[in-house]
Amino acid sequence: MHRRDLLKGLAATGAAWGWRRPARAQGATFTSAWQDWPDTLWTGPDYWANRLQDWRIAGGRVQCLVAGRNRTLHCLTRRLGPAAGGFTVAATIERTVTGGRASDADCVGFRLGAKGPRDDYRSAAVYGAGLDAGLTSTGRLRAGKLLGDAIPAAARIRLQVSAEPQPSGRYRLVLQAADPGDGRVLGRLETDTIAAEALTGNIALLSHVDTADSPDSEAVAQFSAWEIAGGKIVHDEEAGFGPVCFAQYTLHRGTLKLTAQLTPIETIAGHRILFELREGKDWRVASEPAIDLLSRTARVRVENWRATADVPYRVRVILPLRSGPATFTYEGTIAREPADRELRVACFSCNADHGFPDADVVRHVAHHRPDVALFLGDQYYESHGGFGVQAAPLEKAALDQLRKWYMFGWSYRDLFRHIPAVMMPDDHDVYHGNVWGSGGVAAPIDQGFGYPAQDQGGYKMPAAWVNAVQRAQTSHLPDPYDPTPVAQGIGVYYTHWNYAGVSFAMLEDRKFKSAPGRVLPPEARVVNGFPPTPPSTSGSTRHRPAPSCWANGSTASSRPGPGT
Repeated sequence: MHRRDLLKGLAATGAAWGWRRPARAQGATFTSAWQDWPDTLWTGPDYWANRLQDWRIAGGRVQCLVAGRNRTLHCLTRRLGPAAGGFTVAATIERTVTGGRASDADCVGFRLGAKGPRDDYRSAAVYGAGLDAGLTSTGRLRAGKLLGDAIPAAARIRLQVSAEPQPSGRYRLVLQAADPGDGRVLGRLETDTIAAEALTGNIALLSHVDTADSPDSEAVAQFSAWEIAGGKIVHDEEAGFGPVCFAQYTLHRGTLKLTAQLTPIETIAGHRILFELREGKDWRVASEPAIDLLSRTARVRVENWRATADVPYRVRVILPLRSGPATFTYEGTIAREPADRELRVACFSCNADHGFPDADVVRHVAHHRPDVALFLGDQYYESHGGFGVQAAPLEKAALDQLRKWYMFGWSYRDLFRHIPAVMMPDDHDVYHGNVWGSGGVAAPIDQGFGYPAQDQGGYKMPAAWVNAVQRAQTSHLPDPYDPTPVAQGIGVYYTHWNYAGVSFAMLEDRKFKSAPGRVLPPEARVVNGFPPTPPSTSGSTRHRPAPSCWANGSTASSRPGPGT
């Protein structure tokens, strides 16, 4: 099938784009397999972690590492469907840290029927609220607002919640804690007042400890042997995410460059990443790239590319698990370069998460069957996915940024799966309200992370972190015009791109601009790069609104750039 016909079919059916995947088999049983995985910072393709840096696999169990609120690990491939039916969710739980004071507001256990602002399992995975069922730090079972008696203290418990529909239309729910060794019941809580609507949506593990975040704490809770079963369970295997999250590419003067975005699998010894091209009925390995350790990207370069036909590609990841190698595949198309018609370009910027996962945008843009997708800045914002920003230490900050970047790709990857795409980071991609890069110097953050530091110029985040952001977003672009790094070793990507008879100039002027806070006199009182408006007749002074979403390349770069 020709690529444009494929895009037309995807736009018409909608399902293959992923915003409303069709329901799969009902009643499919799920059992976690963390005991088969080596220790890793990623919990596996069946799960979405809030936050990414707060969950890991260690010793065959999954651990929540932070004593904080609303930490969840969603099962992506199983959820509670709308059909009537019973279900059971169970896991073995070890709670090792209680955080601050004991509180009945705490809950370690499950979140059931999680729903987000949009009717989409991805929205629910990031923002979903639902019925919380588990054990409080006071030792009591809790289901929603219903509290039971305290159970005997135990290092490990087998927690199980089961529900069955009643003639009244409501559900009878039973929450039970037992000794995982001998099965002895330690406590039980029952209710028959649960509305059916409350038990439709995502299923997640939950660690909600009502205390200030402690990013460097040891495991707060450990979970193993997570089981989900019953007639109400919907099985949707295609909803898994990773280890290849998405990939983007460009073609320029016979050179293919592709960047595959991966999850944190770099610690799995013996992993392999294969970039393969379809030749007839067979797949040929064209490259075996390595993982960049901070951006978690794998970069591919193929010279002498003939862009006269659509060529299917796939990125294949092989992970040596304890039971044997597991293979994961992400597929796309290197498109034929259009030569006989006008180029259709889809252009995006300022992608706040208010509409995540942006299914309506994807559907309507796909209808126009674009040849190229341009994402021109603010692919995400600091507030993306909740929880704000974790700016240190470096490794945690990188994982925090990756979760926001994953959300962008989770929304839009099927738009650029089969066509070239350009990503250019702007201010919010590097956690700025505005960027006055001053040639890459470090911003003075000794007195805080806000506007005063930003308005003195430079980058607030560490250079290695900025380079990781740029590597993820721009390493598939044509080679930089002049690759010489700026201050702190921060890389550059300004260049030009020739495609389908059009020459695109890619500017990154903000990296080189001087900061108004340094070049304007003190009485300008610069805030977010702008002086205040003139005094009004009442004598008050207002600051101009700070336009933090201007497209890249709004003014000429102070550094020589390529011709077009």
